[in-house]
Amino acid sequence: MGNCQGSSQGGVSIKVIHNLGDTDIVWTKTPTREPTTLVSFYQGEQGFASFVAGMGLIGDVEPVAKIYSKLHSVDPMNSFPDPTFPEWRLYETKNSDGRRYLILRLSHTYVVGPKTTKAWLYNYPVFRDITMHLSSLGVDELVYMTTHLMQTAPMNDQAFIPDGEVAVFDYLNPEDNIFIGPDELTEDMLVPPPTWMFAKIFKDFNQNVLKGVWVVFCPHTDTVFVNEGGAELLMEFMSEVHALNIDTEKINEMLMVINDVEHLQQPADFTAVLDGGFYV
Repeated sequence: MGNCQGSSQGGVSIKVIHNLGDTDIVWTKTPTREPTTLVSFYQGEQGFASFVAGMGLIGDVEPVAKIYSKLHSVDPMNSFPDPTFPEWRLYETKNSDGRRYLILRLSHTYVVGPKTTKAWLYNYPVFRDITMHLSSLGVDELVYMTTHLMQTAPMNDQAFIPDGEVAVFDYLNPEDNIFIGPDELTEDMLVPPPTWMFAKIFKDFNQNVLKGVWVVFCPHTDTVFVNEGGAELLMEFMSEVHALNIDTEKINEMLMVINDVEHLQQPADFTAVLDGGFYV
């Protein structure tokens, strides 16, 4: 594990680069240590609820770090003059109480599919490296925002999240049930990667006294291309529970982008979107 620091010569800001085995993290400023909550989401998730919510938390700030790995699922083709980026991006903000929040935007990942059998192989090393590095900077809590994608799957005894509610799973106490407010869900919930993988790895590899490892689910629906209701629920949770500001202008911008994509004519375009093809 090594690092090197660049300079600000020629108008280029300082870069601090950490080489972490399978992962490289390029900081645009010197990182500091303080108590911090990490919020994460996968932007290509069906319905885009967590993507819209996550971008509402990020707003128009620039990333403080870019995360690269040879294990990332990156499309070999790109387009000019507006190329997409191959890295995951990390953003920084503060809540109204002054606590630091880092927001990790997963722009692509290995997800469930008929030919996807190596999700753990490719996800585990990167999440491990990120967790151990951020642990050294004081990160002691994870909030992973997602959608209960399997809610509409034709399975018996599958947990159901009612409209207007979010479910919260405490990964520090996985033997407990999932909660919707004060009520417990008694049915099991089938959860795809990378949600459970990141939570599990964060719990086991973080070296701080953990404040919490939370997975927050909004309900899923197959009837709309954009799950705006789910996004609103996730943002409401982050605002009320974590005292974070929401950038409504950024949300409207994201909704316009996604709604434009909905009307694309080529099926390949939809595949790119669901694989994380938004780079705005």
